[in-house]
Amino acid sequence: MTGGKKRFAVAAGLVSGAAATVVVAQALATAGSGAVSSYVARGPVSQSVVIGVPETKTATKTVRVRVGRKTVTRRVSFTYDTVSSMMTCGATACDTAYQQLTIQPGGRTGWHTHPGPTFVAVAQGEGTLYHAMSGCPATKYGVGAGFMQPPTEVHNMRNEGSTPLVLWAFYALPPGTSNAAIRVDQPQPAECPNIP
Repeated sequence: MTGGKKRFAVAAGLVSGAAATVVVAQALATAGSGAVSSYVARGPVSQSVVIGVPETKTATKTVRVRVGRKTVTRRVSFTYDTVSSMMTCGATACDTAYQQLTIQPGGRTGWHTHPGPTFVAVAQGEGTLYHAMSGCPATKYGVGAGFMQPPTEVHNMRNEGSTPLVLWAFYALPPGTSNAAIRVDQPQPAECPNIP
C-alpha cells in the first residue's frame, strides 16, 4: 500500500472502532421505563455563581511577633468555612434547564448521571433514589421533599409506589449542553446488581 492508502485504511479502522465503542456503550447503558419528561424552560446564567458543597478546612501558619528585642515564633492553626466547588459560572455563562418528569408506578429513570449539579423537588407521589456506591444505598422522597445530585453521582430514581411520581428538576449545566446531553446513560453498576 502507498502512504495515502495506509493513512486512509488506518483512519477508516479508527472510525469503525469508535462506532463499535459507541454501540457497545449504548448496549451497556440502562434505559428508563415508564418515565416521560419534558424540558419546560432553558436559559443562561451570566452572573458569577459558585455551586458547591460547604466544608470546613484547617490552616496552619507560622507567626512571628517582635516583643521588645525578642522575636517570638509560634505555629497557629485555625478553621474556616469554604465551599468545595462543583461548578462555577462567570467568565462563560452556565446554562440552566427545568424539567418535569413523570414516572408511572413500577417505572424508573435507569442508571445515569448529569454533566452539572441537579436540584430535584417531588411534586407528587413517592420515589426511591438508588445510588451506585457500596451497599447500593437508597433514600425515599415524598411530596415536598427535595435533594441535590452532584454531577458525577450515578443514580436511578424508581417509582415503587402505586401512584404516578412527578418530579421537577433544575439543572446547572456547562455552556452549550444540549437537551440530549443533560442525561448521560450509565451501565448497570456492580454495587446494585438487582436494581434495573
